[in-house]
Amino acid sequence: MNRLLYYVDQITRQRNRGQLEGSLTLAVRELAQAKRALLYKLFMPPGDLLVGLAAEADEKTHKMHDDGMSWPAGTASIDYQPLLRSCLIEQRTINAAEESGGVRAVFLVRSAGRDPFGFLELITEHALDEERRRVVEGLLTLFRNCLALLDYSEIDTLTGLLNRKTFDEYLINILSQLANEGDSRAPSPHLPRRRQRRASATHHWLGVIDIDHFKSINDRFGHLIGDEVLILVANLMRTAFRSQDKLFRFGGAEFVVLLKPTEFEHALACFERYRREVEAFSFPQVGHITISAGFTRIGLHDTPSAILDNADEALYWAKENGRNRVSSYEQLIESGALKKHTLVSDDVELF
Repeated sequence: MNRLLYYVDQITRQRNRGQLEGSLTLAVRELAQAKRALLYKLFMPPGDLLVGLAAEADEKTHKMHDDGMSWPAGTASIDYQPLLRSCLIEQRTINAAEESGGVRAVFLVRSAGRDPFGFLELITEHALDEERRRVVEGLLTLFRNCLALLDYSEIDTLTGLLNRKTFDEYLINILSQLANEGDSRAPSPHLPRRRQRRASATHHWLGVIDIDHFKSINDRFGHLIGDEVLILVANLMRTAFRSQDKLFRFGGAEFVVLLKPTEFEHALACFERYRREVEAFSFPQVGHITISAGFTRIGLHDTPSAILDNADEALYWAKENGRNRVSSYEQLIESGALKKHTLVSDDVELF
């Protein structure tokens, strides 16, 4: 009982998704008396069903593979994991004997939303008895509730996008990864080539998006219609950007996008695609609206405030030069349309 209470405390005190996932694997491995515990996340990009190992624990080691920004290394089609696939299809725990001895038990890990979170796989010497099975299921329920609390604290209540507080954490994590790892990883042997990171794709990108003339929409149609426009703009963002890109609402009619590492041409294409989709969409009562966007590269030695300032400058340039356009800070600097700021201090600046 003492160990159970200890792990309940460890799980509920986590405010970071990666740490939460790691705490769950540690808890279930010990309390279920398993040789290994593996937590898989389920990803559902259009046309694909992928799984990636988020965290694992055995008697000697404990590893977390989910950085929250990109799919874990080795993420691949669920077809390569037949037990996980059966668990998802049948919506129940699957047990199978190991050829080398022992038993594999796969639990479906549910989330607070509509789609499942993923799977918990336990490798044990003997099949779980009723008491251990109930402990595992209870910890999974606790895990789901903790995920719901994190969602509540990280999500903008109107649009369902991530909020400003969460953005700060993501951007600092990206800069930490760039410093510690050079932002490079080995490709997965099972991912389609279109989803593999290319050698030249070494940059994350940040874009700031603003709805053109949004104040006039509120003035003409009222704030309820204005809120509906914000919700629909957010929905269009989800379809225009990729599942690994992070979408945020900063407040008012301003949104921010953190793109996963890609080439400049692809980053520009992502923002242009979104601009065109908004321009072509017919909003109820309002009709057609447009957005302007400015984006910039996230570099190794950049500070968060400098990155946001660069994207903001590109956005303001787009606003002042006709609106309904996407501007790149780097292109504007290269063309001479903007002047690059010079650093006046070597102090590290966060926010």
